Amino acid sequence: MKVHPIKQQVQEWAERGREVAQQRKQDYWLLIKQQIPITTLEKIMATATYLQAKVDKRRMKERTASDFINYLYRLAAVLKDLDSPNAVSRIMVEAPWKGQARQIRSAYNHYRKVNDIKAELDIKIDRRRPLPILTPENTLQASLAIPMQLRWTAYFRLRYETGPRPSEPFYMRVQDINFDRQLVRYKTLKGSGDTQERELPISPLCCELLKTLTAGKAPTDYVFTKPFIPWKHVDYKDAQDVMTRVRKQLSQAGYNVRGLNLYVYRHAFATRQYAATRDLVLVQRSLGHRHIEDTMIYIHLQPDQIKRYDVLRLEISDKEGIAQHIAEGWELAVQTPQEIYFKRPRWVP
Repeated sequence: MKVHPIKQQVQEWAERGREVAQQRKQDYWLLIKQQIPITTLEKIMATATYLQAKVDKRRMKERTASDFINYLYRLAAVLKDLDSPNAVSRIMVEAPWKGQARQIRSAYNHYRKVNDIKAELDIKIDRRRPLPILTPENTLQASLAIPMQLRWTAYFRLRYETGPRPSEPFYMRVQDINFDRQLVRYKTLKGSGDTQERELPISPLCCELLKTLTAGKAPTDYVFTKPFIPWKHVDYKDAQDVMTRVRKQLSQAGYNVRGLNLYVYRHAFATRQYAATRDLVLVQRSLGHRHIEDTMIYIHLQPDQIKRYDVLRLEISDKEGIAQHIAEGWELAVQTPQEIYFKRPRWVP
């Protein structure tokens, strides 16, 4: 099959860019390793062999093992000798390393185990997750009207209504949208997220935006694509650039933009849903969290809101019960391959 000349040229540019980036990466790690004594290098390589065995047994992801070894290389380039946990502890509390303390501790614990180092790291890590900053609702509503291009208007509207991670819509294909039922399907890619797909309802406005955006596309085509490159989806940097412009315009217009970033739409969606239903499991399923502890942070946001919806959970195999509750006026909240959640407005005094 003949390749379009423009597509072929773009592919050649991308390939050259990948080659340059790979060479720079190799040069960087070669320079790092040149600063490490041979004995320490041998111990790190022994740790790498141990971690690779865990990868082969599917007890660790290959990316995680690679990151752990890279942390050890960087530590060794500074300390030269990694056999002193006290020295490692001291460097971990310094500014450049502070945000990576949990990963470094895990990597070093594997190093200790392989090289029979008895002493432990003398460092405590605060595992409490900070509460997200919620941007005012009027700012969020105003932000939806700023993007001029259809793809970004639909992207921000979709995220406001369904609360996915910023990158999840990038991988959506046309077949993941049910225009008749006004539903979208997400398939979580994040390693710590739920591996099950989930379906969430969208408004008629969002449905119409997506229908216009995908007009003429095949079912397997991406929904959100780069301009002039219809076979490639947009990425995080593209969305971040748009978010920066949106934030700037809102700030100039006098809106409170504190906390306004790509993740705030997810936080706002979860907060609205929990405030309306007081059902933490429903929020967990809607967000695609694997652990309910990740969802519990939303309990502490807007605690005085009145519960506005009753929630009902049914097994997906209970066709008769599902049909009965739809007939009674229950609305779909979220659906997974195993279960379905309905909500219904309750009487509020």
